[in-house]
Amino acid sequence: MAKITDIRKCGRLISAYNKTAMDVNFNQEYFSIWVHAAGQESGLETCPLNVQLNTEMAERLRNYLNEFLNKS
Repeated sequence: MAKITDIRKCGRLISAYNKTAMDVNFNQEYFSIWVHAAGQESGLETCPLNVQLNTEMAERLRNYLNEFLNKS
């Protein structure tokens, strides 16, 4: 489990070749994301990556998502 302490916008090249599944859950303290291995669209395998966002980091992620969504 990794608690995210910073979210930064970067200029990395984005490549999306495989499909996978993502699970989310939240409680009063954290919003959690589990990303399954590439190719695991069914999400049946264990999650190799999971992150926890507190309210501050969730708000920052929301702002980046809104920026992305408003470009369309």
